[in-house]
Amino acid sequence: MPMNLFCRLLGHTWVPLADNPKTTWNVDKSGLLLVGTPAGTVKLWEECARCKQRREVAPRRVYPTAAPVPEEEAAESEAQAG
Repeated sequence: MPMNLFCRLLGHTWVPLADNPKTTWNVDKSGLLLVGTPAGTVKLWEECARCKQRREVAPRRVYPTAAPVPEEEAAESEAQAG
């Protein structure tokens, strides 16, 4: 695919995109509970807004925002503060 003039001069403008397949919803054997079955896996990629070049992207890891403080460390920090 030919590269756009702006991509050559300024570089690509990557836009995140995802291929999110449809989920099929069916009823289980009891007839009371909906069960979802995905049609495929979610694929992530980035696409240049100018020349439409694509590149695969690995999913990012999600880190917890705050780790719980063990009780021993909390007691030690309270003892030192007071």
